Amino acid sequence: MEKLDGNTKTNDVCSEEKPFDIQLLYDSLEKCCAESNSLVMEEYLIAFRELYRFFTLLGSVFGFVATDIISKVNILEEYRQSEQSDQYATIQSMIEYESCNGITEDVSRPSGCRTLLRLHRSLEFIMSFMSDFSSADANAKSSTIAQKCYNETLSKFHPWLIRKGATIAMYTLPARQQFIERVCGGPCDEETVEFYGKMMGDIALVSKRIYDETHKLYEANNLLNLP
Repeated sequence: MEKLDGNTKTNDVCSEEKPFDIQLLYDSLEKCCAESNSLVMEEYLIAFRELYRFFTLLGSVFGFVATDIISKVNILEEYRQSEQSDQYATIQSMIEYESCNGITEDVSRPSGCRTLLRLHRSLEFIMSFMSDFSSADANAKSSTIAQKCYNETLSKFHPWLIRKGATIAMYTLPARQQFIERVCGGPCDEETVEFYGKMMGDIALVSKRIYDETHKLYEANNLLNLP
């Protein structure tokens, strides 16, 4: 777990046991980009807390994604609770504040921009997976979907060993029906399966709006390659 400095204590915002809430995930993403010309940080983090729960439901297969998500959410929560919290109210205000004050260039601690960039990369994989999953037929293999989406997105930021391990782990993912039942927490009727499939498609669409806007902001400020 990365820390802001040597005295910072980790505050695990997802330590409480709560079930995954797909409606909360969608609502938070919607609220994140609801305001004109701003992406609301708190709603962004609420959404990623739910994504963390989503991936932990699937066990060790997506452990590499879940672990990265929660560590980054914790760091950004610490910035949100700091004396400079107002500067981290939106993604736009964070980028402006850190860029103007040389924080993004300080490699002694993980800046908010660097930290959110890692979540941004995860979001590309998430929206790709949920988009393909939502449109797949009932007998589709979630392992095939996940491997394709991973290879097209997150894999380019991972070393060979992690790429190899992730690809092998994804072979254990169940078929589409069983995947949704695992997310639901038990057997699902056809209506529930349809609901979750539709919700995942809706989540992919709103995620793309956030991803595209964030990407433009990072590109405009030359932050896409922060180490």
